Amino acid sequence: MTVLENLRQMLPELSKSERRAADYLLQYPNDVHRATCEGIAESSGSSRSAVIRLCQKLGYRGYAEFRYALRAEPSVPAGSGRDTLQTYLDELQRMQPLAGSPPLLRLAGDILHADHVLALGLLHSGMSARQLAFRLNRFGLDCNALDDVTLMEGYQSVLKQGDVVVIFSISGQNSYRDMILHYRNSGARVALVTMTAQAPIAKLVDEVFLLPRISHASSEYLLDDAIGFFTFVELLIEALHKIRFETKDAPARPDSL
Repeated sequence: MTVLENLRQMLPELSKSERRAADYLLQYPNDVHRATCEGIAESSGSSRSAVIRLCQKLGYRGYAEFRYALRAEPSVPAGSGRDTLQTYLDELQRMQPLAGSPPLLRLAGDILHADHVLALGLLHSGMSARQLAFRLNRFGLDCNALDDVTLMEGYQSVLKQGDVVVIFSISGQNSYRDMILHYRNSGARVALVTMTAQAPIAKLVDEVFLLPRISHASSEYLLDDAIGFFTFVELLIEALHKIRFETKDAPARPDSL
């Protein structure tokens, strides 16, 4: 019996919190390849202790041993199902309504007028924050990318009215909660780019951009979600060009002559 078959068979014996974690693992087993115990708990709406209890009920000492056992099982051979390239294309196509949308143009306008722009991302999402900073700097706008909580907290006394913070977080985790409150109290606008429909910090920010979670589009092997974040960055750059072009060609206002 495989790890997942054993997990499915044990469902009737689990508590509500354990069942939420189990249902999530059965639906998205590939998340185990890179997610911590805390990450699984947060994504499933469960708790770290419930995930550990679940692993122990399955016969493992903890999450690390469960993770090793699941990863050690033979995976489905590549090419036996949906084509990888087509999966990416299909999922990215779902972002089409975002291109040139009012929320994206609003964020681009805020960035153009901000004195400080921060791009935040922890762990794997830090790459997306660095990509946004790189693209904005090439566009001619200053942007600092931060992937360290201490540095993020340090900017609480730096940000002022009109500054912009863009957070990349697949799960919209609560680790940003206190920082967001400080940023907004300083007058900064905060945008969350996430892949979780009910992200814990979604209600705390000014704008939420929900992207498709590509890693959940395939059950064969783990696809990477960074391409979704990177595509968002390019759509934002496109919006910046659009605003700058329209502003450049717009007739001067009478009070500016």
